[in-house]
Amino acid sequence: MTDQAVEEFGTESLVGILQELFGFPADVLAPTTTLDELGLDSLALLEMGAFLQERTGVEVGSRLGEISRSAPLDQVARTVAAALAR
Repeated sequence: MTDQAVEEFGTESLVGILQELFGFPADVLAPTTTLDELGLDSLALLEMGAFLQERTGVEVGSRLGEISRSAPLDQVARTVAAALAR
């Protein structure tokens, strides 16, 4: 991810990561879809955190660990964006 991509991280960026990591089709990844609805657990969040750290050099895993499984994707994207902005 470029610096600009990090600054512009949003729901679309998260959707792309979920598609790449877990193979979800785009039509199930709405901003209001929750992690629980996708069947993503804490291990999946750790995997996503490691992926983001590899791509950005920023450790976001601890912030992802604070997210509830009932959180919608748009909230998850905001949490990731805040962590990347630090």
